Amino acid sequence: MMNKAVKLLISYNDFEEVHPDAELEDFCRYYLAKSRKKRVESSSASRGTLLKLMGRITSAFSLYHRAAMNKTALPNAESFYYLNALATLGEVRKTELINYLLTEYATGMEAINKLLHEKLIREKNDKSDGRAKLLSLTEKGEKVLLLCYSYAKKAGEMIFGELDEDSIQLCIQLLRTVEEKHSRLAIELKNKDFDEMYALAKDHQSKGK
Repeated sequence: MMNKAVKLLISYNDFEEVHPDAELEDFCRYYLAKSRKKRVESSSASRGTLLKLMGRITSAFSLYHRAAMNKTALPNAESFYYLNALATLGEVRKTELINYLLTEYATGMEAINKLLHEKLIREKNDKSDGRAKLLSLTEKGEKVLLLCYSYAKKAGEMIFGELDEDSIQLCIQLLRTVEEKHSRLAIELKNKDFDEMYALAKDHQSKGK
């Protein structure tokens, strides 16, 4: 019979391979959660339950977030994500911004044009490519975004205000790898037929990408 300490070390080694930047505290939270979980559902059903929970939480947050952004000078609630992305990315091309937000090209261009019209963002010629334009926040956009952050924070508190810090950090640790992978993969699969999307995604999984 394998020694309990050996089992624990093997579990930690497996966890560290997937989450190389994680701290020991992250492993402890992960291990405790995994140990407590009773496998009463099939893997497929469990994924369905997780997706349902994420979908319902996202829908509730979207409702709160739209109401919150109505208190600002944004053209619409979705404009927040464009301003926030520019604050994160700095000067970027329109296509880069649209891909970062995983949105459709026509939808993204419409949102960008509204922000340009409201003078919340600016565009200038890209010196490396005369055909392209670079987008960035204006001073007005920066001020509006700060106000947006204060309201977005309140919307976030409505969703996660009852969770303690350890629970939130565990959720982040468990989902970060999924988010990082699909932030890249979704851009690659964008505009493909779903059957092709599925096949390529499964291929990525089998290769451990």
